[in-house]
Amino acid sequence: MTRYIVKKLLLMIPLLFLISIILFTLISMLPGDAVMSMISDSGDIDYIEHLREQTGLDKPFHQQYISWIKNIFRGNLGRSIITRRPVIDIVKARLPVTLELTLLAILFSILIAIPAGILSAIKRNSTWDVITSVISMFGIAMPPFWIGVLVIMVFSLKLNWFPASGFVPFFSNPIANIRSLIMPAFTIGLSFAATVMRQTRSAFLEILNQDYITTARSKGVIERIVLFKHAFRNALIPIITVISMQIGRLIGGSVISETIFALPGVGREIADGLLSRDYPIVMAMILITAIFVVTTNTLVDIILVFIDPRITSSVQKE
Repeated sequence: MTRYIVKKLLLMIPLLFLISIILFTLISMLPGDAVMSMISDSGDIDYIEHLREQTGLDKPFHQQYISWIKNIFRGNLGRSIITRRPVIDIVKARLPVTLELTLLAILFSILIAIPAGILSAIKRNSTWDVITSVISMFGIAMPPFWIGVLVIMVFSLKLNWFPASGFVPFFSNPIANIRSLIMPAFTIGLSFAATVMRQTRSAFLEILNQDYITTARSKGVIERIVLFKHAFRNALIPIITVISMQIGRLIGGSVISETIFALPGVGREIADGLLSRDYPIVMAMILITAIFVVTTNTLVDIILVFIDPRITSSVQKE
């Protein structure tokens, strides 16, 4: 077991290095000149060359990458090309907003999607099953930006229930903080919830048709125990897997949600950084997001070993 966990953790290292190489390569291929975005069009050529030397953009590609990686290991993510602020300070200010938004969206999705999916499987082909199926198809099919605009029109402009934009820190006003995040979390969480709901329904239907469930029912075991002690535990494996696979997509959706609702998070910072060619910020934000996603998926793989006896047995045989 320990060997498996160590192996999983060690595999993160080459994966993150590969991600960093791909990220750095793609950013370097983007059109435009980051140095020219720092000055006016009439800037002096000598000054431009000085800026290139100062930012390290005059070096060959491989030297730029090595220098970037070395600085990351030292805790130095560089400076913003536009504002000259340390990128680490910007990350510290923006990351909590995105994490709070993502966690709220996950919480919203799990609390609604899993019970709805279970009930849908139990009441297969009922009115409830049809309604939840339609809602899940709607959630998967509709793009987040359209959902965001729709909820602003309905819940902010028409009903005036929630603010259309802006963010209030949690420790300044917890209630206002939650109100400012409900619509953004719903925007990115609807598709996530729809996917989890469909997977929950599918997993439960498959489990409920298994022989051991039929045997338990024939022995007179209470239905509640059959559902939550026998069926739920086995159905939980694919549900957790789907949730972990969707986290990257959820964080990606934060770019749209934070832009629409004017939230000062990582997603909006990436969008603004791309528009202004502030590539140190873009690379740092994307790399931190990648680290979060890879770490989450690795932890889920480890957790599944303890939940599923079949995986535990397979690991012990290795």
